[in-house]
Amino acid sequence: MPAFKEFTKENVARLDPYVPGFQPDPNDHVLKLNANENAYGPSPRVLEALRSHINGDLRLYPNSKAIDLRLKVAEVYGVKKDQVICANGSDEIISMIFRTFVPDGEVVQFTYPTYTYYKTQADIYDVPYRYLETGDDFLVDMDAYLENPTHLSFVSNPNSPTGTLLSAASIEDCLKKYPGLLVVDEAYIDFGGAKESAIPLIDKYPNLLVLRTFSKSFALCGMRVGYAFGQSHLIAALDKTKDSYNIAHLNQIAAIAALDDYEYMLSSARKIAEDREWFASELAKIGFTLLPSLGNYVFVKHPKMEAETIYQNLLERRILVRFFSQRRVSEYIRISIGTHDEMERVLAAIKELLA
Repeated sequence: MPAFKEFTKENVARLDPYVPGFQPDPNDHVLKLNANENAYGPSPRVLEALRSHINGDLRLYPNSKAIDLRLKVAEVYGVKKDQVICANGSDEIISMIFRTFVPDGEVVQFTYPTYTYYKTQADIYDVPYRYLETGDDFLVDMDAYLENPTHLSFVSNPNSPTGTLLSAASIEDCLKKYPGLLVVDEAYIDFGGAKESAIPLIDKYPNLLVLRTFSKSFALCGMRVGYAFGQSHLIAALDKTKDSYNIAHLNQIAAIAALDDYEYMLSSARKIAEDREWFASELAKIGFTLLPSLGNYVFVKHPKMEAETIYQNLLERRILVRFFSQRRVSEYIRISIGTHDEMERVLAAIKELLA
């Protein structure tokens, strides 16, 4: 028998993988507010469409480019069909961006803190990266992207996990001078920041990609569909490196149906935003420090109780929120916004443990 050989690439062997929000057993009946899932669920039209398409056609491969979905996205957002790509969640698009646009030896940059999947993908592809530190207020400074520009940069807007929002004007000011590819990740923008979307800028700037997802405002986490906007040369390049049949047939059907009921999405996003503002104001009354969040979550800390202690105490009360152990963010917990009744329950539990 040959001697054992380590087959794993060195950079993968030392990789700290992305850690998603904990998924409890549904039978545990935990109030799950740790993964920014949409409490209102998808449009009823989605469920109707899925039921009507569960038939013998499932033996066939799905459309490899999700053409009907791309056409629907282009129609809803007022762009050309060759300015849209769809994938197995926006996470797959992030991976595609690394393998499509980053030459060997080039550096990628993103803020700290931000969505940690950018770092995970850099580590997977063995790409060096640079953090751009945010200030004490966690606000993102787009001028920092210009101080030592790199081949590729990511900016999450609203930022995760903080919820802070950049203006479209500040993004455009950066694009006017930035020589690399700028990826603006707008996963949470429907919850109050839609007027600051960078999508209208794609015709003007050939170095801009804008990411979106059906997971958050459209409540389709379980279907795994993401989409991105950019000029045709960027989309054509991404098409070369995507997986062959990367979106399942039913997932495409679900996403199209969700777009067909765009008003339902807007309505649920408004309810979440309203409850976010109410919940934030109630937390402020009992001493919490909050960042001005435009996501479907709040990012908070309390001067008299450590974040991990709050997390553990809420978990004992069968309420699951998100605690991050990394530097700077370990002082905070992130609480996803559920229904109003759910947030009343969370508020009562927090008041009880602070009493």
